[in-house]
Amino acid sequence: MATSVQVSPSAARPISSEAGANVAGPAPRDFSDPLDGHADLVTVTGGYDAGRLLFQWGNGQGGFRTDSVFVWGDITKVVPLGDMTGDGCNDMVLVNAGNLYRGDGECDHGLNWRLDDVTKLAAGWGQFNVLTSPGDLTSDGRPDVVARQATTGDLYLYDAGTSTLQFRGKIGAKWTAYRSVFGGGDLNGDGIGDMLAVDKANSLWRYEGTVTGSLKPRQLVFAKNWANGRDAFVGTGDITGDGKADLITRNTAGALLRNNGDGRGSFRSTVKIGIGWNKYRSIH
Repeated sequence: MATSVQVSPSAARPISSEAGANVAGPAPRDFSDPLDGHADLVTVTGGYDAGRLLFQWGNGQGGFRTDSVFVWGDITKVVPLGDMTGDGCNDMVLVNAGNLYRGDGECDHGLNWRLDDVTKLAAGWGQFNVLTSPGDLTSDGRPDVVARQATTGDLYLYDAGTSTLQFRGKIGAKWTAYRSVFGGGDLNGDGIGDMLAVDKANSLWRYEGTVTGSLKPRQLVFAKNWANGRDAFVGTGDITGDGKADLITRNTAGALLRNNGDGRGSFRSTVKIGIGWNKYRSIH
């Protein structure tokens, strides 16, 4: 894999905001109010109500309870990202009609997380078919965003700081061989975010992050056919309460599956934790 270089995909330059970012904020995927320390899932609806966001609250024991509070459409991509604005409440970035937005959270009313404001950050983000957060790749204490350009398969790194996404560079080339690319969080306990990818043979690969924002050569996690029949993949962070980053997937029958992280870069066996999740267009 290539190290970061100063080249930016056209029409995707971020627009700066004024507010500062809080490095020591709440856990990036905790959107409950009051904050409970459990990672949550964000789902995007399908069907007649397509493109609306719903929260699935983590119960801290590896499962989720449904208590939906946030509605905003028509969303094509969403990344739960952490506190970008320094107000102690987690935020997210969203893509709607090719435009990138920051969705500012409000979590001080005891009524669960709610959308306080939506700020347009940039145009031209329809060129990316993947938008995900691996965790902190740049060692600044804030989660980062990785985007894959649809036509080339190239990966670009953006630093989530000062309330916007700052372009850092190209960190991978021709990732078109992967049918799914997603952030895994810190999988090996070194404090740096990692990436996961599923190839067309349905093998799962891990790319460990470095302190400079680049990625190490890939390592096989699960051999071919592991991801057969699975159509959604989310690196949730710790949802079981053991301090290790876990993996959530969904199969085409709508079952929600969990693989507990082992803290060494891999995962344990698959456990089914839910049914009926094929009603959602995507899971984040």
